[in-house]
Amino acid sequence: MAYSYGFSGLDRRVLYLGISRFIRASGRVSAFIFLPLIFISVYHISFLITGLILGSSAIVMAIVQYYSGKWTDRIGRRAFLIIIPIPASILYFLMFVAVFFHLSFIYLVMPWYGTIILNSLQYPAIEAAVADITSLSQRLSGYTLIRILANLGAAVGPLIGGILSSISFSYIFILASVLTVGELLILYFNVKETYAISSFRKEEIKLRIFKTDRFFFLFTIVGVVLGFTLRQNGPTMTVYAFDLKSLPLIDIGLIYSVNGLAVIALQMPILRLMSSRMNAVFWRGIGTIFYAAGFVVLAFNGTFEYFLIAMLIFTIGEDFMAPTTQTIITTLAPPEKKGTYIGSYNLLTSFGRFFGTIFGLYFLYLLRASTLTFWVSIAAATLMTALAYIFMGNSFLRRTAPATGTTNRA
Repeated sequence: MAYSYGFSGLDRRVLYLGISRFIRASGRVSAFIFLPLIFISVYHISFLITGLILGSSAIVMAIVQYYSGKWTDRIGRRAFLIIIPIPASILYFLMFVAVFFHLSFIYLVMPWYGTIILNSLQYPAIEAAVADITSLSQRLSGYTLIRILANLGAAVGPLIGGILSSISFSYIFILASVLTVGELLILYFNVKETYAISSFRKEEIKLRIFKTDRFFFLFTIVGVVLGFTLRQNGPTMTVYAFDLKSLPLIDIGLIYSVNGLAVIALQMPILRLMSSRMNAVFWRGIGTIFYAAGFVVLAFNGTFEYFLIAMLIFTIGEDFMAPTTQTIITTLAPPEKKGTYIGSYNLLTSFGRFFGTIFGLYFLYLLRASTLTFWVSIAAATLMTALAYIFMGNSFLRRTAPATGTTNRA
């Protein structure tokens, strides 16, 4: 499948969507990274309960995204883009108040679940909007631009978050609150509606996507396993670094900042490679192999330097894999069902993220005296997932050939 390389021909709204993601990530990534540490270190919540809370959020997120994806196909994207940031900013401020004044744990968890719901309402609209204003050949470049800008924010955010959290964990939430207002302003003034709603799209749409689209169902099932394994380089790795390896908060912030910076440095060369040959599902498998290698590095050493090496390897995998997710889904989806496909994929794969968070933290705690076994097991499961993607490459070409007109073979 041929993809265009570069950003010069993209609709300007893709750039503004990317800028909004940069602002959003600069404020919210730190909240995601440091939240499990707040649960465990400030509120003394157990590893298992922390995993249950964080894992259940993945289910909540996916259910909301499923319906949000359907709604955005019916009423358009802009309403979700410009309304959601207002209550989100308020909820992040309430989280700041809860931690700053050390209020009861419930006053932190409830606003946090609120932000999960709001973020989930907005996410399918952002992803579908990019697909609305890019052609099939431009789509990989469009999602790559969004990702580069989001990861620039993901580099800045943890650095600032590491500094702020060393003073008080509460300050990372006030940062998220303020920057969410900035996100709103960018979207309100620069992103007009991207989706023209036809009359037949306003009717009730009864979908049985997974029965009628077998390739999409298989792709989603593999995504469930991937969600389980990749969840370990999020909350599990953060807790592993802080609680089991005693890394300082500023070092944890630096580790995640390296991820964001490396994405920016490596994404364009990798995009050029991906645009020149093979197909998105094949490259997704290659990226997953790098994730497996990163878990192997964590298995053999837990020093700061090895965390950095693992994060760099994860980043290479992320550069191959992340832009392909929405590219593949929106290529498979009919034009009037892009949001629905995105929501359906997120709904099912959320179960992988849910169980990945719970069992990841639980088994990390059980195997805390022998973490080698834990990380090698995760690496092996990730490698099997990578091979599944690679073998699915030709099937993807056959499935999309009528829509793309390509006869290339992986």
